Amino acid sequence: MPPNRRDTLPRGVVRDLLGITRALYRAELALPPPRADRRRLDRLEEIGKQFRRALDLSKGEPDTMGHRAAWTWAERATQALGEFVGDDLPLGAVLRASAVKLVAGAAPAPPTTVRSKRPPTH
Repeated sequence: MPPNRRDTLPRGVVRDLLGITRALYRAELALPPPRADRRRLDRLEEIGKQFRRALDLSKGEPDTMGHRAAWTWAERATQALGEFVGDDLPLGAVLRASAVKLVAGAAPAPPTTVRSKRPPTH
């Protein structure tokens, strides 16, 4: 049974789908030239915007016009992502591109000059 658009949008699921979309975009960008396809990048960008729009609109109360619109955007984006991925997309490249981003993002933070207000405990 399809969800009732008067129910709360499952924002966690939409965030997961947005993350998958971003990972696919990174994987597409990581392809050596000329393999990265601008049309595919544009399509993934549009899908990501639809998921983002759904998340933004779903911040309000359920059973409002905005929240019902959030459901519509989430459903459209999910349909488009399913069509984009198909049944035979190899995920190795997607995972590798995400791992590169994860490792790059895990670099140690630069030292700061902010000092703790707590006295040191020895």
